Amino acid sequence: MANQSLAKRLKSAFRVTPTPTIGKVLPLFCLGLFLLPLFIQSSDSVNRFLRARFTSSVEEELPSELAPQENLAVDNTTISRSKAPASIELAKPVKELVDAIREATRLAWGGDPVPYGGEEKRNWEEQNPCRARLELKPLYSQRKHMKDIPENEQWDLVFEEYGKLHRACTTRVGDLENYFKNENASIPGCKFVVAETHFGLGNKLYHLSSVFLYAVVTQRVILVPESTTVPAIMCEPFPGSSWKMKPRFLDQVKKKRKTSAQFYDDVDLAVKNSSPLDTYASAISNEWKPEPRFWCDTEQNYLTKITWLTIDGCLLWVHKLWAIDMFRPAMEAVFPDRIVFGRILRSVMLPGDPVWERILHVNEVYLRNADKQVGIQVRYWKGEKLYDEKNELVNDRVKRCVWENNILPEVCPSKEDPNFDDPKYAKCKDKLTAADHKHPNITKVLIASLFLGLHDHLNDIYLRHETTTTKEAVGLIQLTNEMIQGSGVEVDSQALVEIISLSMSDVLLVTPMSTFGGVAQAYGGLIPWFIEFAKPKGEPDQCERGLGIEPCFLGANIHYSCKYDPPGYQDVPDLFSYFKSCLFIDVGDGYGMQMVPDKLLIDLKRSFISFVCRLDLSSS
Repeated sequence: MANQSLAKRLKSAFRVTPTPTIGKVLPLFCLGLFLLPLFIQSSDSVNRFLRARFTSSVEEELPSELAPQENLAVDNTTISRSKAPASIELAKPVKELVDAIREATRLAWGGDPVPYGGEEKRNWEEQNPCRARLELKPLYSQRKHMKDIPENEQWDLVFEEYGKLHRACTTRVGDLENYFKNENASIPGCKFVVAETHFGLGNKLYHLSSVFLYAVVTQRVILVPESTTVPAIMCEPFPGSSWKMKPRFLDQVKKKRKTSAQFYDDVDLAVKNSSPLDTYASAISNEWKPEPRFWCDTEQNYLTKITWLTIDGCLLWVHKLWAIDMFRPAMEAVFPDRIVFGRILRSVMLPGDPVWERILHVNEVYLRNADKQVGIQVRYWKGEKLYDEKNELVNDRVKRCVWENNILPEVCPSKEDPNFDDPKYAKCKDKLTAADHKHPNITKVLIASLFLGLHDHLNDIYLRHETTTTKEAVGLIQLTNEMIQGSGVEVDSQALVEIISLSMSDVLLVTPMSTFGGVAQAYGGLIPWFIEFAKPKGEPDQCERGLGIEPCFLGANIHYSCKYDPPGYQDVPDLFSYFKSCLFIDVGDGYGMQMVPDKLLIDLKRSFISFVCRLDLSSS
């Protein structure tokens, strides 16, 4: 209906003749290109239409911008894939970031960095083994229908240098708790940020990844409380160092820190009186995400003077770091393809060996022999109550989504079925042969849900029919069905097993607004399909393809609220082409902001031109 009304508005505006000439149609092309940003920003219906046009065009090919390349141009600087990280020719903003990290490391050591190797390195690796560091990426490369995200040597170098800073400060400081208590103690180059987080594992990894990138661009040592359970299930990410924070130490910091409200009040006084900020430790967020003034340069400049920061939250705000002027050049240069969260997960959030063994077991026993792997994640927010209300609806929508988009094959009807002669069932007339059984084409479907409803529904369909329209055999796997979401190390360990296993899929279906599904798509570099939950039964939309592999910043503050510096009170997406509103299916009545690759914007323009071309300008 929205597309039709747009067409009518265009026709009315230009009063075209029944048979327009090329001279009259050509201006529409130019006008379409000119008006595209306006339409995308102001019209949800046009926005969704263009997204649908784009996602349908890449259904089979998947994101071509993720294809491995021999060379990658960044700000007129070419990175050769054959070069070792130490010899990368860096873009200027990246070099400045690397130099800043190296200078902080030099200051922390009080001179030339202390080498790391020999017996010290061997002892640390024996005490902190991490097989996933070498074994995770090859598993993604084995997928048969999905390209893996390309290498990013610039990010690898930044991460390596940050690890050296982390080791330098933790080594020089020694006992971090005693160092914190002694406010007069000061090791130049060493500042800290504590990542507090809560809720499920998806929320924790969203927030920790965001805090980590902030730690990198501000040269802070990140510490993760053991109460988050993340240090218990993940590898130590920084060689020769530890990010663990004991509960007693966290309590000490909480007692001494100022609140974020006090910090911003102090900034106001400091600006008014042109005086320095005298704060040792401060919180800078509410329980969800950093507060609006966090994204302003003036506040960030004052934050550089504070030795200890704590950031509490549970959302993915990492992309909004691009909105801060002082960080943007480096961020744009380090991540030219706008693949951010997935790279951080694969660098920092690596499963510890006990969890990794479980992941390998799932892969070897259930998934390895598949010709194609499909992952489906279903979350019922209100638990069993919503499950009882929505189970049949969601089952039907998942089935129709995978069939209508050729993700899974349809089953063959019986010969007595009146639809048996439909051309799409042509192969159903051929019986499976001995050769088919000897060399079966197997598709494995891994389902992650607290309930068995979808598994039983699909299993009933595929087990009760002799064959499918493509002769594929479809197998269903669900590892757990706890009914309620628990907490603790074991719960998060199993959640990580299922997240990583889902991320190995060729195609992924997820529940809107689910951080669990968002982490799986980012680990795997997958553009997901969102399952429609909100619309009542009978509505046509079953699912919708996502915009990209970067998840949505749900509940984002899209406005700048900067009192002392530009841009004042503008909306962030109005200023940067790579920020877009999230799909309506993913946020419903809420709001979300998403980072979208520049290539997608080009394809959206092409889709708009194609749309204008295909308007039936001669109809009434």
